[in-house]
Amino acid sequence: MTAAASGPASRPTGGAGLGRVLVAARITAGSGLPPGTTRRHPTWGLTFLTAGSGRYRDAHLDEPITAGTLVVVHPGHPHWYGADPGGWDEYFVVFDGPVFDLAGRSGALSPDRPLVHGLPVRRWAARFAAFDRPRPRGTGARDAEAVDLLAALLEACELREHPRRPGRSTAWLARSVELLEGDLTEPLPLPAVAAEVGLPYETWRRRFRAATGTSPYAHRASRRLDAATGMLVHTGLSVRDIAAATGFTDERHLIRRFRERTGLTPRAFRDGGQ
Repeated sequence: MTAAASGPASRPTGGAGLGRVLVAARITAGSGLPPGTTRRHPTWGLTFLTAGSGRYRDAHLDEPITAGTLVVVHPGHPHWYGADPGGWDEYFVVFDGPVFDLAGRSGALSPDRPLVHGLPVRRWAARFAAFDRPRPRGTGARDAEAVDLLAALLEACELREHPRRPGRSTAWLARSVELLEGDLTEPLPLPAVAAEVGLPYETWRRRFRAATGTSPYAHRASRRLDAATGMLVHTGLSVRDIAAATGFTDERHLIRRFRERTGLTPRAFRDGGQ
């Protein structure tokens, strides 16, 4: 998300489907766009700052951005952002498709509100880092990935509209996430997590879903798949060993869940879908 461009936007047409993630990556010590330039990106995009600071400008906004700021880039919207001296670290994702365009037309994603400030860095860096992987093959798998990304964007925008006050009122959520994302190899009775944060189980489960948009079980299962995906990309471990290391019942369990998310088996994913 650092290349400058100008002039009218032209949308890529691509294949059929709800949407697709085109590219995702992490940048360290980045600088943003060159000073004095304006970009009109032809597709959707996002930048999430994990360290450093800088500034965002468009025709209506001129605001500082810091670690924990999400910048949502709308197709054809003139804007500029750049880092302060010393640079910044970021995750960026470039994406496109009808599901995002519909969110834009409905106002759920609006170019008048391109920034979300104050997102917890660790949690949201992991959320966007999950897209830094080989792109899935097949319309169904690409659609699933696009819907997952849209859900993350809508959740972030909801936090902007209805920020949660820090302090003891959300300490239970932070501790819940910490426990759910802890040692994935060990069984974790969910009622024990509720007891740890001092809430009745059903109350805790409802509050967790309301706060995060997903159930505690699904949150932990998603983190297991994220961990397995990272190990497929960055290690030479067998699928059986990865299943054991990430808490799946067995290799077949991991294969089934992985195919549900990506449309591919773990081995096909590791081989680039070939």
